[in-house]
Amino acid sequence: MNIREALPTDIPQLFLLESSCFADPWSQKSLRDTLNEDHSYMLIAEENGRICGYLNTTFVLDEMNLNRICVLPQYRRIGLGTALVGRMFDYARAHGICTIYLEVRESNDNAQRVYRRFGFKVVGERANFYQNPTETGLVMSAPVLAE
Repeated sequence: MNIREALPTDIPQLFLLESSCFADPWSQKSLRDTLNEDHSYMLIAEENGRICGYLNTTFVLDEMNLNRICVLPQYRRIGLGTALVGRMFDYARAHGICTIYLEVRESNDNAQRVYRRFGFKVVGERANFYQNPTETGLVMSAPVLAE
């Protein structure tokens, strides 16, 4: 598995990945716009040229937000999400980020387990944050500690 920064040419595959993982996928335009932002960091995991997972973040000053992370179902539970989150922390440390925030569905125990391994803790809730189905979003944050 190869993990690398996303390129503009990856957008069509990222959109297909989003569409297969989320009921409310980001559009190709939204993905492209985020990728082109000066304060974004997007990683993809690929195998033989096929994108199997990706991570999408934006940051301001010393805070980063994990906007999206998804992995194709057949590539789950092999550590790919953990590898992507680990690389995100490496990037954050190298760029002076102090805290990372994210929202996660209240029912997504698997994702919450991964996040807790990296020191994320629930710091708030957002009622009706998610749609399809409507669900509370848990706001989690983690400090980015120097190595």
